Amino acid sequence: MGSAAAPRRSARDRALHVLLACRDGMRFGGQVLGELQAAEPLSDKDAALAAELVIGVGRHRITAEHIVSRFYRGRWAGLREPIRLILALATYQLCWLDRIPDHAAIDQAVRQTKRYGRYAASNVNAVLRQVAACRGDPLDRTDDADPRRFLPIGGGRGRLVQEDVFPDPARRPLEFLVAVTGHPPWLVERWHRRFKPALCRVICDAGQRRPPLVLRANPLRATPDELFGRLSDEGRHPERIAGTDAILLRDCSVVAELAAFREGFCQPQDSTAQIALKLADPKRGELVLDYCAGAGTKSTQAAELMVNEGLVIATDRSSEQLARINENAARLGIGIIQSVEKEALADCMTATDRAPDLIVIDVPCTNTGVLARRPEARYRASHRSLMELVEIQRGILEEAAAFAGPRTRLIYATCSLEEEENERQAAWFCESHAGWRIEREAFTTPNDDRDGGYAVLLARTSL
Repeated sequence: MGSAAAPRRSARDRALHVLLACRDGMRFGGQVLGELQAAEPLSDKDAALAAELVIGVGRHRITAEHIVSRFYRGRWAGLREPIRLILALATYQLCWLDRIPDHAAIDQAVRQTKRYGRYAASNVNAVLRQVAACRGDPLDRTDDADPRRFLPIGGGRGRLVQEDVFPDPARRPLEFLVAVTGHPPWLVERWHRRFKPALCRVICDAGQRRPPLVLRANPLRATPDELFGRLSDEGRHPERIAGTDAILLRDCSVVAELAAFREGFCQPQDSTAQIALKLADPKRGELVLDYCAGAGTKSTQAAELMVNEGLVIATDRSSEQLARINENAARLGIGIIQSVEKEALADCMTATDRAPDLIVIDVPCTNTGVLARRPEARYRASHRSLMELVEIQRGILEEAAAFAGPRTRLIYATCSLEEEENERQAAWFCESHAGWRIEREAFTTPNDDRDGGYAVLLARTSL
């Protein structure tokens, strides 16, 4: 798809434009925002507000629409989608944000609606004023808060709405989770069946949170303890994630603000994502092929584990992503990564004259383990899209495995919670490819401190 058009926009206009472009979940808001900012830059302040609105409404659109629909006098399902998004955008500002005056959110929504007629604008004005009057002040969550009236807004806080806006969780538990956590019914029903009520609620809550920044220490320059101390010296409040080397920051959302990042002491990577390569434990001197490298987070992790000795070939179809790999490697002081466009990979592997010791296959997936970071993905979730991705993943596995030698290990990884993309794919590969076995696997569900995902190490049975 080509670059998004870039008409002159205020922050709220730009946010609405992006939300409309991403409403089906097929594009990510950050990508579209980047295209628009490059074509017609907003001020830093307006660009930050637009980003906040896009990602916030992305996470909470189902909840915001549920709330505002309670005050809409008419057939909500028949309302034009742009007007529904305008109402959700304003409701997010009124209920989740506390630094935007009510009149600013409402007046802008009315202005945006005027193109659909005077009556529509008047209706939007009336509905949003009712939302503002009913929403309640922010407060800390208490055990006795009525769940039918309590709107979580993050950080253990919420608003006690003045009437029952949510379904009764005792009588309609799935409808309650859909409405209060902003996940589509198809996902909530799947998770409720598989994970049972308590864990399903944790997963749903994780999908609506503001995810913390999680860092991987670069062992070429610092141990996790040394990075922890350095971040403390920068005035941050780092936390260790139990059972991992990952370091979590809740008071920083822009990693470039950290001197430790700029100087190559760390790389953003969730603790769950760090597990995959540790299943294989690549050694110095090995050849690692990162088959779906993206921005190179796993490529650089492999090079670090190899003590910057050996060769990591990172390949992707996007030249932009390959450039980011090179930038990250330079910042981290890594010199063993060779980035290669996918079309040139076969020639590159022939030139190396050896089979990879390890192939890393981090495939495209439903992203259901990382909905807090990729909120738009929830809107494309369906059985059909899941089955389409399963076929894509199998094709990628076949392509990557063609480069394997007699002693090559494979890592297959997703940021999905769905069995069809995870355990069943590993089982399918071993059943359809003689001589392979599952050696180790790891599955993690998301919570307040981590993302969810799956990784499996596949090895030859003859070893």
